[in-house]
Amino acid sequence: MSKLILIRHAKSDWSGNVDDLQRGLNNRGLNSCRVISKELKKRIDKPDLFLISPALRAKLTYENIF
Repeated sequence: MSKLILIRHAKSDWSGNVDDLQRGLNNRGLNSCRVISKELKKRIDKPDLFLISPALRAKLTYENIF
């Protein structure tokens, strides 16, 4: 059976005057990624396909989880 897994980006960094698409993750977001990564690895295999927003915070969330 196929599964669809949706993941929203982790907590982003609002400091500085940065374009919305260029906002990264803050420390809380990076820590959340570590926790989620451990839990997902226990429950699922690495997905075959990823669709990721062009926003930096979304890319960083993906990189820190998978």
